[in-house]
Amino acid sequence: MSNVTEATADSGGVDNTTITACDCSAPTSTTEEPEAVIKVLTLDWKAKDMIELMGPAFEAHKNGKVKVETSVVSGFDTLFGEIENDARLGLGLFDVFLTPPTVMGSVAPYGGFEDMTSYIRDNFLEDWLNIYSGYREIISSYNGKVLMVPFDGDLLHLFYNKEILDYYKFQPPRTWQEYNEIAEKVHGQVFPLTNKTLMGSCIGRTPQCAGAYWAVQVLASMTQSRGSSTGMLFDTKDMKPLTDDALMETLRIFEKQHKYGHPTEFDGCIDINMGPMSDEECVLTLNWGNSFAANVLPGKLGIAKVPGSQKVLNRETGKLDVCDIEKCPNAVYYEDIGFVNYAPYAAFGGWSGAVNANVSDEKKKLAMELLTFSASKEESKKLVVPKVGSREATAGYDPYQISHLNVDDYVAQGYDRDITDAYLDSIKEGMLSPNLVVDIKFPEATKIMSAFDAAIINHLNTTNGEVVTDQERRAVVNSLTAEWTQIITDFDSRGDTTEKILPQYQKLRGVYGELNEDKNLIGNVRWVGYSLAFIIIIMTLSFSAWVAVNRKHRVVKISQPIFLQLICFGVLVLSCAIFPLGIDDSNSTQRGANAACISIPWLVSLGFTFIFSALFSKLWRINKVFAAASSMKRVTITERDVLKPFVVLVTLNFVILLSWTLVDPMVFERVYTDELTSYARCVPQGDQWKGFISVLAILNFFALVVVNVQAYQARSINDELSESKYIGLATLSMLQVRFDHHVVLSFFPVCHSSCSLYHQIFIVGVPLLVIVYNDPSAYFFVWCGIIFIVCTTILLLIFVPKVVRFLSKASNRSASKFSSKWSNVSQNSNPPTAVGGKSFSHAASTVSEVEDKADKKATTMTSANNKRVSFADDESELAKDKLEELKGLIMTEHNIDITPILLKIDGAEEAVLVTADAPTEETKAEGEGEGKVCDVA
Repeated sequence: MSNVTEATADSGGVDNTTITACDCSAPTSTTEEPEAVIKVLTLDWKAKDMIELMGPAFEAHKNGKVKVETSVVSGFDTLFGEIENDARLGLGLFDVFLTPPTVMGSVAPYGGFEDMTSYIRDNFLEDWLNIYSGYREIISSYNGKVLMVPFDGDLLHLFYNKEILDYYKFQPPRTWQEYNEIAEKVHGQVFPLTNKTLMGSCIGRTPQCAGAYWAVQVLASMTQSRGSSTGMLFDTKDMKPLTDDALMETLRIFEKQHKYGHPTEFDGCIDINMGPMSDEECVLTLNWGNSFAANVLPGKLGIAKVPGSQKVLNRETGKLDVCDIEKCPNAVYYEDIGFVNYAPYAAFGGWSGAVNANVSDEKKKLAMELLTFSASKEESKKLVVPKVGSREATAGYDPYQISHLNVDDYVAQGYDRDITDAYLDSIKEGMLSPNLVVDIKFPEATKIMSAFDAAIINHLNTTNGEVVTDQERRAVVNSLTAEWTQIITDFDSRGDTTEKILPQYQKLRGVYGELNEDKNLIGNVRWVGYSLAFIIIIMTLSFSAWVAVNRKHRVVKISQPIFLQLICFGVLVLSCAIFPLGIDDSNSTQRGANAACISIPWLVSLGFTFIFSALFSKLWRINKVFAAASSMKRVTITERDVLKPFVVLVTLNFVILLSWTLVDPMVFERVYTDELTSYARCVPQGDQWKGFISVLAILNFFALVVVNVQAYQARSINDELSESKYIGLATLSMLQVRFDHHVVLSFFPVCHSSCSLYHQIFIVGVPLLVIVYNDPSAYFFVWCGIIFIVCTTILLLIFVPKVVRFLSKASNRSASKFSSKWSNVSQNSNPPTAVGGKSFSHAASTVSEVEDKADKKATTMTSANNKRVSFADDESELAKDKLEELKGLIMTEHNIDITPILLKIDGAEEAVLVTADAPTEETKAEGEGEGKVCDVA
């Protein structure tokens, strides 16, 4: 059974009055005395209720062998004083402190809190990594050591009446200026649906309550733009107060909020924020999750992230600069208003537990077991996912773990699904933000916040809606800046100070110089990867330019330039995947890293699809031509015809990738293996990614198989036309992981060395990616190697043979040797005649003559599938050379394909693709039936 010892702030300590803490129904031992007692010190407020729930559960977990005994004090100053005195004097009066983390900076320099890093790593790592990084790394840690375990997540949200905003056609405010504009326009209006007079803004400002938190929230949106480690009230480099023009603008914003706010806002705390909203009299307010948990305004409550600022403080000049991507790397861009810097604020920091370092090792172990048990996924959910109307719901414990953000859990407890979705989205966006704002927590933090609160309240009370000059505001800024500076100076000069505030502040923010955290960054190896990417890009652009310049040359024309360009484009897209692979949090913001993670599957999948869809279309066209030619049928195959499967495959990949991005996008995450070691990775937010990646894998694997089938069918076609051997090298090799090497060699006898290379890439490369997954630099390098070898092999195998053929004398033999001769023939011959949509000259009759002479001099050779004519050995070479010259000349001069005629001649198995306009319907019909030749448009 848990007991509570109650003490008052007047006593200055803890008395011995014991009362029953709760109606404890948890099973405990009634026949045996507990073997150990864990003593907990906390505040007589929310934390008392928390330990009354946690204590009995832990006692039951330990089968009654451990008893949790709780002592409470009134007032934060008293609680913090008790904890600090215990640390300074090494008293060891309590085993556990349940407190806001603000006190950490005052206790840690004295070694008052036990380092729980090793215990958590060995016994609680999985659940610890389930806690959002902002709480793990900043709120709960000091100098890289875990000193506290969080039990409550505190994040401020914007709450609004959806019905009122919809009626007046307003969107939730994105900036503080929009917040005040809405408040001004609705303030004093009688809302016709309720007949109640509206208040634009409801913010409780009673002294020493929550006023300093509202002030920090507005100021931080202008002072902190580059991440949590930079600070929002003081610069972590030199403790310079971040006031100047940012505080001036904060005063202007509060002046308007006060003018259009609740008439008694100085007389209440967060009840001002919640009550009028529940009564449907308030339009806008700020609050923690209390308003959601208490089910304020059922069905009408709107929740969004707290507004931001379009300007941020220049820490060198003290002026406000307009946000851009450089000044506000974590900002959100809107087309109508530009960049807006958001600074989600984990105000108060939630309740956390710390173990007293001055107790016995046995007590330390039990205390850590209590804290980690209570913060586990299952136990913590009982507090932060309460039933509507329960005691836990009114206490206002907020989510702080990833597993707490399951909307179905809240709906099962009676909450509205749409409102819950908005609430959890606001938490998720805030907790994942690299610009998360956390309390200062260093010694004298309470004095700093109290001075801030007093300065704001005094200014608003003094002006009270009157016109205020910048001179008056500047006086407030100068006074507060001087007061803060004096507080810091006084502490640093005290005789009992063990360490000045600046190094403590840096340790609390994880920027202290003594830390040697190993983040396993990609580092300089990224430049190696980028160099490989640029090599691929240069090769790709060079080959693409070569194709474009020589597109009318016979070597290029018969290779179908459009598909060569598509292959280049696909390789270019695939190679660009190297750049996002090289991004981590050392060279990008969280938003940029998330975008990089999302882009990787897009670039890899679409690059692969462009390459192999183009190869398929190219081979398919060749195979259809020769299939028709073998039976002497006329067919017309346009580029548009064979582009259809290409478009279908690309579209399917695009739709799947878009669905994946919208439903379960990849995000950048840093995973900690211990207190000073971590690595970064791209991870999905849910489980839907498995379905999307499976569909993509099946689809693209099928495309790869089909390309190999087409390459096999084209294996006997001359390389100048189909380069099937080279395409086979570039595609079938990717399927070799499960194929026998000798089977591949039987298909493509020339691929021995290249196939072996690919074999090693995928046999070794893919498992290696799995092995080095937790080492980002090695993972990046392996990926770069695979992409580089795949891309360069495709480019070299497809384009180098063409360039070599282009440069050889044989490629230009027709044009160089016979151009003048056939030019004269063309000039002296009769005008050309249109046949089959093509322009024929006297060359047509020459073709017939050659064919007739060839038939007369040939001997018949019969095979299983067809009949061909073969020249006698002594005349074969001369005739073939002449026919090759004739074919090239007719192609060059008249763009006419005579390949079907040459198919009769043994050894001439080439097919030339004429890229001129497709024939007319009349010529198509003219060529139908057996015995007609094949035409490819």
